[in-house]
Amino acid sequence: MVIKPSCVATASRARGIKYHAPNMSELSTEAIEEWKIKWQPKKVRRQKYGYVTYKLISESRSFPDSSFEHQAIAIALRTWGLRTRDIRFKRVRGNSKADIVVKFATDEEDSYFKKKKNVLAYAYFPNNSPIGGDMVFNDSIWWSKNGTPVNAHELMPDQYPPNTRTKIKTYNLIHVMIHEGGHALGLKHHPTCKECIMFPYYSGKVRLHTHDVGRIQSFYGKRSISKQVIDYFRKRMVRKWGNQ
Repeated sequence: MVIKPSCVATASRARGIKYHAPNMSELSTEAIEEWKIKWQPKKVRRQKYGYVTYKLISESRSFPDSSFEHQAIAIALRTWGLRTRDIRFKRVRGNSKADIVVKFATDEEDSYFKKKKNVLAYAYFPNNSPIGGDMVFNDSIWWSKNGTPVNAHELMPDQYPPNTRTKIKTYNLIHVMIHEGGHALGLKHHPTCKECIMFPYYSGKVRLHTHDVGRIQSFYGKRSISKQVIDYFRKRMVRKWGNQ
């Protein structure tokens, strides 16, 4: 059985970056036919939630060390976790098996990226298979904290002199990870809500829309936590990422 990615992000000259998903024509604003399978982790002792584990298995060339990627993954998944009652996320290390595997790969390392060189990332819905929930990010493009152009010498000092004025386009890693994380948890696209993280087109947004929140809570329940507390943790996470 061939399992197709639930989402890929591809370049489109007319409309920027688009996330493609199967059967988009079947979706509507009023009623989105959600994916049927969700994570059902075992609950720990008396806790009301269970842990979905994740692990980074390869780094990006865009950052000096893996602490950047680990922080981005934690922010992306916790953005969803702050809104849900039934699941939390836990990083595992070494040879430990993870529910969600995250990796960066170039178009020379990944056959999908090799065929479609303008794809940013892809992810799999939960599907009761070893690759369910996995996320893969294209490391042939450049990632950054905020998606702004970066001086070419900073990224490729061997190819550009220190005085170059050339700038290279980058993509907001947090935004794409939150979006792909939504797919890894079971969410399809919202085809008409332009403010939603799950909108099919890249926007660089890092805040969940009301529709995103409602949909993820329909899967995993509503967490009893105030908006003020959620905003505090969200701002704290993003601030820590920006200060790295």
